[in-house]
Amino acid sequence: MSITSKLSTLRFFFKPRKFVAQYKLFFGDEWLEASVESIAPYMYKILFVVSDVAWGDDVNNPKIKGDNLDPVLDKIKAKYPDKVIVLKGSWNAQLAHVQAGLDYIKQNIPEATHCLYVDGDEIYTKRQIEDLLALSRKIKTFNCAIRINYNTYFKTIYYKVYPNKYPVHLVLFPLQKWIEYRNERNVNAKIIDRKDLFYEHPGYVRADNEKMRLKIEAHRETEPIIGDWYHDVWLGWTPETKNFHPTSPDFWEGTVPVDEKDLPPVMVEAFKKMMGK
Repeated sequence: MSITSKLSTLRFFFKPRKFVAQYKLFFGDEWLEASVESIAPYMYKILFVVSDVAWGDDVNNPKIKGDNLDPVLDKIKAKYPDKVIVLKGSWNAQLAHVQAGLDYIKQNIPEATHCLYVDGDEIYTKRQIEDLLALSRKIKTFNCAIRINYNTYFKTIYYKVYPNKYPVHLVLFPLQKWIEYRNERNVNAKIIDRKDLFYEHPGYVRADNEKMRLKIEAHRETEPIIGDWYHDVWLGWTPETKNFHPTSPDFWEGTVPVDEKDLPPVMVEAFKKMMGK
């Protein structure tokens, strides 16, 4: 590393931390408000990159219609008027979708130091988000891409997939000029895996079956969904079901029950609201 590069890195280390959360959206699933609520107090800005076409769709002839996200985004903007930014466009590839968000941040929020990569169905506890963001201030990790584990919930927040066989996911990276996405959830920074850190992922908990059917159909365009997963697995699932992941069955070997007290309160509140309780 040249002296110039070393000095630039040193300046970046001492730069005041300003975090930007980047969401990529097409479906405005039931968890978006809870996700934002869990991270908003720690964010400088929250960027929603909203596509009007699904990944894999022809932008001129889309097969899958997304949700009308304006009502939920308006509600979030009203709560966090100084933080929320909405960027709309047509991105039929996931990499283009996330890269559009990164390009916007670089061009319009140059004071930002780190990006929190977060999907609309990813929720943090206070301890989880604070432990994660603390890594941006440590000499060994401030300039690295951080990947962590996550807990996936199925059908209900009271059952989670177990054992956890997932590869870790990118969640935080520095907003240096040279940073680019290598793929939809990977950047060209040194990678640090923190398997001791988690977020909560109720991505397979939905208010009704139609929501899940649409999600699977949208993902079928870009992922190798096995057979008629919606009818064979989703509709037929019981807590005793084994090996039921939609693309790699043994990723989800089984489930274990979860106690409500071990869940983020915003997640419990959102679930009860979703179920009309």
